[in-house]
Amino acid sequence: MNHQPTVAEPFMHSPRACVSCQHYGHQGFDEDKHCPFQQRSSLQQKPSRTPYGRCDRHGVQVFATQICNAHEPDPHMACFDVANRPEPREAIQEDMAI
Repeated sequence: MNHQPTVAEPFMHSPRACVSCQHYGHQGFDEDKHCPFQQRSSLQQKPSRTPYGRCDRHGVQVFATQICNAHEPDPHMACFDVANRPEPREAIQEDMAI
């Protein structure tokens, strides 16, 4: 018998941004002039609040829609690429290759 180990299929799809990173811890929602979410109907105004949390890797608050080079997704999550936001919640110092 040929038994191949089963590979866990991703059960969730999420943008490749802070919200899907293992370093992100959700804290709440805040006003955001670059809020990427769409209005649900023409009777509502465009949303202006974006989820935010703390990045344990960089030690700063981040919007859930930010992107950095240290992204580590959950192994059961399938991530898809998205465009980065024009401004971070707080500036992040990325690790520099030496």
